[in-house]
Amino acid sequence: MKKRRSRWKIIVGLMAILGVIFLSLASFPAQDSRAQLETKDLRKEIQIINLVNGLELSPAQRQIILNKALQSQQWRQEAQNFYLSKESELNIILEKIKNLRLENKEVPPELARQFHQLEDQLKKKKVDFQEKITSLAQEIEKALEPHQLYALQNYVPCVIPPKGESRIGQVLDVQGIGRRLARLRSLPDPLYQRRKHDIINQTIEGIKLRTGFIPDEATTADLTAKLGDFYDCLRNLSEVDFEIKKEALAKEFMELTKPKLRPLALKQKIEIFLLSPEIISILEARPQEVQGRH
Repeated sequence: MKKRRSRWKIIVGLMAILGVIFLSLASFPAQDSRAQLETKDLRKEIQIINLVNGLELSPAQRQIILNKALQSQQWRQEAQNFYLSKESELNIILEKIKNLRLENKEVPPELARQFHQLEDQLKKKKVDFQEKITSLAQEIEKALEPHQLYALQNYVPCVIPPKGESRIGQVLDVQGIGRRLARLRSLPDPLYQRRKHDIINQTIEGIKLRTGFIPDEATTADLTAKLGDFYDCLRNLSEVDFEIKKEALAKEFMELTKPKLRPLALKQKIEIFLLSPEIISILEARPQEVQGRH
């Protein structure tokens, strides 16, 4: 009897422990999602700080951007409140349409009218909001100097800014890339030929990890061919030619592996970075004298 009780206690204890573990594991996705969101927010804040540092804004320009960002935040909140006020109504209509279509029934004219009317209201609100934001972006554009507009147009979001005169934009590690290219050249030819396809695939996977850009099948095939030609030409160079051309080759490699995305228009960049909610706290937190040192 004592043994049975002892066994029962062990079983109950194990069940309790497993329950705690299960509950802990169940909370992981939510925690992970929150952590990812926080990381994303921090990354964007740093990118905006780097941009603000690089633009070297005057106190007057900072104030203009801050005022416009505050105005955009107010309009953004109004638009969000409007969408939320219509959300439950839209969900009810969509649920009715879904149930009708599941039974392969026609949507009644009155229900269709309600749906289109609500859709039109939401679209109009979106267009009105976008027009207001575009007008704010135009005002900021007018407040910036030509060299600042040029810097903004060419800004590539980064966490670690490059050294030197151009201090905003992604870092180009020429020396690091040069070392990688040298290692590729040092592979014995039989090994290179055997692993060439794997090396190209690893390069493409590296692009995905570094940029988040997922190329389609046609782009992947084109990139595979170009990388193969580049690596072959690289290995055929003499040591002297490679040392002379190393920096140019590193830049060519970076250009080759850069995602071929359509560049954002200047006004879009202003909307994304200088009218974002994050810039408000950044500009409010930065003393003017610190700005003057950059």
